Amino acid sequence: MKNPSLLIILSILALFIFAPTAKSQTIDSAQIGKEYPYILPILGKKAYAKGYELQMPFGVMLGSVFNKQGIVIDDFEMAISDDGTVPENYFGLDGILDFGPSEGRINTINARVDAWILPFFSVGGYYGQVWGEQDISFSVLGSDLITSTTDIEGKYYGLNLLAVAPLGPVNIAADYSWSWTTNSRLDKPVLVNVSGVRIIRRIMTKKKGRFWAIWGGAQFQKLDSQTSGNIAFDEALGITEEDKQYIDDTWDSFRDGNTPNGNGDYWDDLGPLEKLRAEATYNLVRGVVDTDVYYKFNKQLEYEWNMLLGFNYQHNERWQFRGEYGFLKSKQQLMLSLNYRFGL
Repeated sequence: MKNPSLLIILSILALFIFAPTAKSQTIDSAQIGKEYPYILPILGKKAYAKGYELQMPFGVMLGSVFNKQGIVIDDFEMAISDDGTVPENYFGLDGILDFGPSEGRINTINARVDAWILPFFSVGGYYGQVWGEQDISFSVLGSDLITSTTDIEGKYYGLNLLAVAPLGPVNIAADYSWSWTTNSRLDKPVLVNVSGVRIIRRIMTKKKGRFWAIWGGAQFQKLDSQTSGNIAFDEALGITEEDKQYIDDTWDSFRDGNTPNGNGDYWDDLGPLEKLRAEATYNLVRGVVDTDVYYKFNKQLEYEWNMLLGFNYQHNERWQFRGEYGFLKSKQQLMLSLNYRFGL
């Protein structure tokens, strides 16, 4: 499917439409005919009076996420502006500065609030801190790959929609999130769209209100493709003094005719204009190491899909603990959260 996120949105709409007619797997006959005590969800009073069990409508969650995944970087362009204004023209570095495999390792801590607007439809918002590091590999003029590590630190905030519908012995859940990540190096926040579908099985205990839930499913993540900002060039790529010396040595070897560039051509194979372009590019890259550089590039996840396995333990109607593991080849994600629910 060209737009997997559209499938998730349609799933939420389908649950939104058909959930009221679905048969609930948990009905408490003791509450039939009684009045629901809280202002939300809408239609909660009718559902409660018929015996349907409802979560307490409001929640506050503290959570943490660890994420490791491959990242693909290409179409890198850069420019320099001595007066600090954003330049109009960028210089493409394809064939001169080329990126290889890269990997990001991210940790987050966040707080979230949510409310069940309808018995089967929840809206939530969250805010958190993100930190970690990213390994970037790149080559200059066809040299061997250089691997550097850059630190990641910023904040993020977002909105989440969740729809749940019972289907026989299981619940089907679909969610969609918009998340924006910011830090001082970026011109604008980076948008990440996350959507998922889960099949949930509830395991009841003898104590009322206490149960386990387990689930499996799939998740799709999509990054806003273009990233732009400004930073010192060596800080952006984590280039050390040894790396700078290696770049100089590679350039000298290329000029002496011993090493081909990224296109497989030696210095003597290049025409006059190509030599001028290669030399100008080297001088540009080497000369701006300590200069504020404007850049933009395209970035996407190596794997946008991953599988999900998770569990939820509800100790009572107020306290829940949740864990979820996402995986696909090199992509790994671990989420843990503590949730407190209440009514108004």
